[in-house]
Parts: sequence; structure tokens; C-alpha cells
Amino acid sequence: MTKTLQLQIEGMTCAACSARIERAVSRMPGIQEVSVSLPLGQASVKLDNRLIGPEQIKRRIDELGYSAKEELEDVRTFNRGEIRTYRNRLLIAAILSFPLLWSMLGHFEFASGLPIPPLFESPWFQLAVATILQLYVAYPFYYGAYQAIRQRSANMDVLVALGTSISYLYSHWLLFASLKEGGFAHVHPHQSHLYFDTSAMILTSVLFGKLLESIAKGQALKEMGSLQSLQSSLIRIDGPEGEEWVAPDRLRQGDTAVVHPGELVSVDGRVIAGRTEVDESFLTGESRLVSKAVGDVVYTGSRNLGGVIRVKTGAAASGTRLAGMIKLVEDAQHAKPVIQRNVDRVAAIAIPVMIACAAMTYAVWLWMLGAGEADVALHNAMAVLLVSCPCALGLAAPISILIASSLSAKRGVLFKEGRSIERLYKVDCIVLDKTGTLTEGKPSLAAIDSPAYPDSYVLRLAAALERHSAHPVAQAIVTEANKRRLLIPQAEQVRETAGQGITGIVEGRVLALGSAAWLRSLGVRLPAQGAEAGGASAPNLAVSASALHLSADGQWIASLTWADRLRPGTAAAIRQLSAHGEVLMATGDDEAAAKRVAREAGIGRYYAKMLPEHKLAVVRRLQTEGRTVAMVGDGVNDAAALAAADVGLVMDSGTAAAIEAGDVILLKGELARAALSITISKRTMRNIKQNLGLSLAYNGVMIPLAAVGWLDPRVACLAMALSSVFVVGNSLRLTRQLRRERVPDAAVS
Repeated sequence: MTKTLQLQIEGMTCAACSARIERAVSRMPGIQEVSVSLPLGQASVKLDNRLIGPEQIKRRIDELGYSAKEELEDVRTFNRGEIRTYRNRLLIAAILSFPLLWSMLGHFEFASGLPIPPLFESPWFQLAVATILQLYVAYPFYYGAYQAIRQRSANMDVLVALGTSISYLYSHWLLFASLKEGGFAHVHPHQSHLYFDTSAMILTSVLFGKLLESIAKGQALKEMGSLQSLQSSLIRIDGPEGEEWVAPDRLRQGDTAVVHPGELVSVDGRVIAGRTEVDESFLTGESRLVSKAVGDVVYTGSRNLGGVIRVKTGAAASGTRLAGMIKLVEDAQHAKPVIQRNVDRVAAIAIPVMIACAAMTYAVWLWMLGAGEADVALHNAMAVLLVSCPCALGLAAPISILIASSLSAKRGVLFKEGRSIERLYKVDCIVLDKTGTLTEGKPSLAAIDSPAYPDSYVLRLAAALERHSAHPVAQAIVTEANKRRLLIPQAEQVRETAGQGITGIVEGRVLALGSAAWLRSLGVRLPAQGAEAGGASAPNLAVSASALHLSADGQWIASLTWADRLRPGTAAAIRQLSAHGEVLMATGDDEAAAKRVAREAGIGRYYAKMLPEHKLAVVRRLQTEGRTVAMVGDGVNDAAALAAADVGLVMDSGTAAAIEAGDVILLKGELARAALSITISKRTMRNIKQNLGLSLAYNGVMIPLAAVGWLDPRVACLAMALSSVFVVGNSLRLTRQLRRERVPDAAVS
């Protein structure tokens, strides 16, 4: 039986760490898929629990030198703990490094006049301070390096441990070798400087860079954290003895939650008492206030800005729409895009390659360029070693994916997987379903045609009959009457004939409401124009425009035209989608209806009379032509095409089968969010490519500089740390770009 296990992992320092965990766990029996997110510090493992259990997986990760637990931490809390750890270690490293760096200044001409305390110049004092740094501050790096080497792998810890150990041990050897020559003062002039300060600078620079990187990651995690902060830790409900507070896990479906002005709505459900206005910007990305009254649905995370409301809970705390959004954002971090998996593979082999490059640099300088100058060769080899860590490369994709998935969720676009972002930007053909995607998916009254009676009178009589029917068209007529605030009279002797119409007595008149053929069978004569479906026109009229006919006492008195209207803003959304590729429509309706909708929506190419297998065939045919296809739909009949398309986008108002088959969920059922999702994808992939370019350019420039001796190891170490900061900083630019993207107001469109 397949199970998904979520783990919190501590101790990862670079992309090589996450790649090593993935590689080791994936080799275990019963593991189907594993993905590790470096920014979140989490792993997602799909396993067959008949063959392997969580304890075995956690034990394996512990053997790799990391710590794994099933209790997931809030991402912001995890990040704050990481920042606190690096800050404390940096503070200790800086205090201990201070006297070593001060004594180092005495070797530079520009600081020749700087007084240096004799204690700081003492080689034994420097040895003592450097030893404390190596045994305490550097311990986590040594432990990580030891665990990596045990697994025949390498990570950033190996590079740092090698660099700092070489400088420390070389200085240690210089110090004790000088004793044989009569004391440290008799050491050869070019060896008069020990390199304890180099090991100290390496540790301080790495910790400073990791601190900056963690702070930058915290900025990237802010958007996800803002979603999590909308979840209430306590919920106020009506209890047996009045209002009481309960934990979310004690909330039950059917409980009545009480929400006061200024508070966040803590449950998903319907208002049963009160009236207010709420801010649903977390769900739509728009800061518009939405009025809520009895019968209206409210969502967890909305802010109540009006009066007190009571809400009947419709779902447990773990089943709210907000909880679903957060889960999808987290899942998107684990389903890595192809580009990120390729980068992880490169990062896993880059460190051993760079160690080999450092050894080669040492050999070339010692035997060819430096003519036996061991300290010069060691100096340059350390620079290569320290400048080459692929940390920035490992962060190039995951930080951008994190920002994009978090911000898009607040814009009403939910990416189920990070790889969907990668595929969507390549789309050049968008296939649209009609019903529920282009149209509202439900009938509405479009027009009333009556030569003798006002519309309100006709609608009152029709609604009196139709409120006894559960048919969608009947409900549309009753809804329209209520919307116009008409007083609906009572109907007697109501009788409904399935698929034909309904009869009854209203205000003393015998009424019949139904299709033209049925009324004719009752002996009612219909006017010639009234017999035609859709004998009136209406704005936004689409697809299956049809007419019901009303007779009173055997005489035709009116026709009521109903239709499945285009969604507001559909034409504008089609124009936006057209900027990203060819837009097609596939519908099960007949040719005439399909042509009418395509014309009104602005779609040039369409397919009519499409069964589910026909829609699937259209998608596959387009793919064989070399097209990258996105399918947008909402129904069971779209599920196969959604699954087969390169990317499936589904309206959140759609069926469970469609939502399961789709890759991207569009909230509020707005087609304009489909175009927004493609824009987000393109901006994100451009940002990832920029990050990769920065990372590769950094390594391409810095490694040669270090190899030829133009880069001091201390500068190399700082440059390595800052390269990650630059990549994360560039990723944060995506935050500003995506915040400017807005879904057009449907009403305005």
C-alpha cells in the first residue's frame, strides 16, 4: 500500500546534501519516489509500507549524518532557528578570530604603524585560539564531512573541513618545525607568517555567508509563512455554556464558529447569523471587500471587517480551502522540475571534481610554477578548494520555485508540482473546454418575450410553477424572480412531466410551461417566431440558448429564453491567452452552438460534438505535431484530456476527477487565471535561468583566478558565501515582479 511520508531534516548545508539523501533513500527497498527540499529542510517520500516503514527511513537518514523527524516545523520557525544557530556560531567565531586577524595586519605595509599586543603576536596564543576554533566552531563541518566521506560522497562540509584543516595543520607544522631551528624567530622569511588566521577567516566567512543566505531564504519563505499565519491556533465556537475556545483538531463539522469584527475567519462554512464584509485577498489576490449574509460561504483566512457572524462549520480544520492551498504549495517544493534535478546531479559530482582540481593546482604550483614553494602551492590550492562550492548552483531553482508557488497561491493559482511551472512556460497551444470553463456551466434566464404582459407578471407565474421542480432551468427561473424581489404566488395541482414541462393553477388560471412540442401536444397554438429556440437576443448569450413557452387557459402568453452564458471577462481572458499561443475550443455541443460560443469568445478554431475520447485524441494529435499543449477544463469528461496534456489547468469549481487529473488549479473559476499562470511560469523560468547563469559565471571566473594565484583563500571563502546570497537576492526580485501581476476584474473586462 502506497503511503507518503513527510520528514523534517536538520543538518543540510548545500545541494549536495539533499542530493545525497535522495540517492541513499531511493536505493532502499519499497521506496517509490523521494524528493528533498533544501529551502524547506523537508523530505517527501512515497513508499510501500508493506516493505518499509518510517523508522527505517529515518534511521537511514540519521546514518548519513542528518537528523530526521516526522513532526514538521512551521517553515518560518525552522528558518528562524537556522538563523539563530548561524548567528551564535558566527559571534563566537568572530570573537575568537579577532586577535588572529589583528596580528595578521602586521604583515601588510598599509597597517605597519598599527600597534599589535604582544600576546596576539605569540604563536602559542595563536595556536591555542585556532585550536578552540577547530574543535568547537568547526565541529559541525567536521561531523558533516565525516558522515559524507563515510558514505563515499562529498558536500560543502568536506570543502570547508579540508580548507580549514590544511591551513591549521600547515601552521601547526611551521610552528613546531621552527623549534628545531632555534625558535620561531629563525623561521625562513617567507614562512614568518603562520596561517592560523586563514583557518579562522575561512570559518568566519563561511558562517557569515550562511547567515546571510538563511536571512535571504527567510525573505523567500515569507509568502508561504503568511499563508500559514492565517490558520488559527484557537477557534471560538458556541458551546453548551456559551462561547468557548477549542483547538483546531477538536473542531467538528457542524459546529458553530463565532467570528467578531477584526478577527480572521477560522472555519470554512456558511453564515447562519449576522451580516458583514470580509477581505478575501488571500484567496483572490484582490483587496476588494465582499459582502456576506446568511447563506453565504466564508473561508478560513478571510478577515471579518464588519459585524459579528456565526458560521456553521462545513469542514474540519485540516480540510479547509486554506489548508489545501498550503499543502499544494508545500508539495510543489518536493516535485522538482527537470532543470533542478539536473542541477542536483551536477552539484553531487562537482565537489569531488573541485577537490581534484585543488590537488592539481597544488601539484602544478609545487613542481612547475612555484619551484618548490610549498606554501604558495598550498595557498592557491586552498583558494580553489574554498571558492568552488556549488551552493549557489543548488539554490538557483528551489528558491524561485518556492517564491512562485507561494505568491501564485495568493493570486488564485495553485501549482500542484514544481515541475508544472517548468512545463507551462513552454506551452504554445491552449485547448479549452466550454461548459463551466468558457461559460458559467448553469442555465440562467436570458430574455422574456410577451406581447401582452409585462416581464414581471410572466416571471411571477412561471416561478410559481417552477419552484416545485428541481430541474436546473426551473431553479434559474426561480432565482431570477427572487433576484427581482417579486412576490411569487402559490400554485395548486402542480404536475410535472419529465423532459416536457409542468402544469398547475396559479391565481385561478390554468398554466402550462414547457417545450414548444409539448405545448402543441396540449393544443396550444404558438406564434411562428416563438416556436424558434431563442426567439430573443441577449448580451453574452451563448451555446444552448433555448426557450420555454408559457400558456394560460390554453392560450400562449410568453416565451422565456434561457442560456448558459459566457463567464464575465471570458473574451478578455481569451485575448490574454492568445498572447501565449494558439487557443482552441473542444466542446460536446453541436456545430451551431460551438460556432456561436467561439465567435462571442473570440476563438478562431474549435471542435464540436466532442466526447471525452475525442478530446483526448485532439490533445494527442496536437502533441504529435510537436505542440506543447495546455488543457483547461472542469468536468469528468475533461479528465482524460487534462491528464494527457503537457499541463492540465482545472477550475476549482470542477469535479473531483478533473481536479485530480489537473496540474494547476484556478481558484474562483476565472479563466483569466490561466493566462496569469503562464505569465508566472515564464517569469519564474527566466529567473531560474538567470540564477544558473550567475552561478556558472561565478565558478567560471573565480576558479581560474584562484588557480593562478590571484585570489586569497580568505577572499575566496567570502566570495563563495556571497555567491549564494546573490542568487537568493536575484530570486527575491521575482517577488516584486509577481506582486505586480493582477487578475483583471471580470466585471470591468
